[in-house]
Amino acid sequence: MIDRATIDRIYAAANIVDIIGDYVTLKKKGVNYQACCPFHNEKTPSFVVSPSKGVFKCFGCGKGGNAVTFVMEHESVSYPEALRMVAKRYGIEVEERAMTEEDVRRNNDRESMFALNGWASEYFSKYLTGNPEGKSVGLSYFFAEARLLRGDDPQIRPRILFGARRRSDAGGSGRGI
Repeated sequence: MIDRATIDRIYAAANIVDIIGDYVTLKKKGVNYQACCPFHNEKTPSFVVSPSKGVFKCFGCGKGGNAVTFVMEHESVSYPEALRMVAKRYGIEVEERAMTEEDVRRNNDRESMFALNGWASEYFSKYLTGNPEGKSVGLSYFFAEARLLRGDDPQIRPRILFGARRRSDAGGSGRGI
């Protein structure tokens, strides 16, 4: 396992323009850089690199991320391997340690939460788009929220804010969504 301090040093040293520039020809457009996306075939550049934010985004295929995720995606390697590749480029020594039982448990818990979140997202998306009751309830809520945000319907405000108050009482953000 690569320790957090080493990962932080790698991210601090990584220059996204230099790293991506090794794979594609970037052209400066304002404060950002543009190129044809290396992940799909295109004739018009839709791949944007923002050096100030340290991110890339292709508006054609939707891929995006940072310097390390670019290396992962382009080289088809794992996250630790991509970190090692970027570290090597910048002369950073990668310190690794064996995972403790606590690290393994924490990692397993995290992976379980990602799996559960993915399942819940898929389940509710299908319910809200494929079930007549789900469509009715979901769409009415979203349209009501849109009217509330625009200020179109003062009658809808108490219904949505009632749900928001319950969330804020439980330590939530106080918003209905």
